Amino acid sequence: MDGVLVDFQSGINKLSDQTKQEYEGRLDEVPGIFSLMDPMPGAFEAVHELSKHYDVYILSTAPWKNPSAWGDKINWITKHFGDKFKKRVILTHCKHLVNGDYLVDDRAKNGASEFPGEWVQFGSERFPDWEEVTCYLISETFFHDEDDEKLNKRLIDYAMVEKTIKMLDEYMKVLDLKVKTNCTPELSREVLSVAKLANKWLKASGEENESKYYID
Repeated sequence: MDGVLVDFQSGINKLSDQTKQEYEGRLDEVPGIFSLMDPMPGAFEAVHELSKHYDVYILSTAPWKNPSAWGDKINWITKHFGDKFKKRVILTHCKHLVNGDYLVDDRAKNGASEFPGEWVQFGSERFPDWEEVTCYLISETFFHDEDDEKLNKRLIDYAMVEKTIKMLDEYMKVLDLKVKTNCTPELSREVLSVAKLANKWLKASGEENESKYYID
């Protein structure tokens, strides 16, 4: 949550100078501080959109020396999301013990870098904000969707066509290099899968004649 769903600095800004001085160097131990924080830009919209495609949980760590933080985090989630995450919150200092496909987290601490699925590092150059995270994670679902009718509907609904086509073009370049050196049956299927997906994006945007990767 801290620095991903919620803006930690916004909570600090609401503290008195006396409290800041008293807890200098350990501001996360201020009682009640986690109830003061504002959401990160785009967090709500992203979570609601991703929940349409993923089984979403909130995974977070609370400071060991701040007992109120555990309850404050639950109260913050309830205040901003209602019952959407009721019994779908995991508070732990060992994130690497949690099973999942993707973890959106800003730091490697508390086991995030050893997460068994893919760690999507929020705030990094690759994933600087929720828009990029959402675009990436939704594009990932397309590779696992065999329902053409549902897929076509989603492709037309999203306002990310141009960005995703560019992403697919770059991915195809990588696959081209792989094919030249190691054209295994598994890789061939991967190439066909991404080509099929690229075609759908191009058709949805009316640009099937604009890419060398379009296959009729």
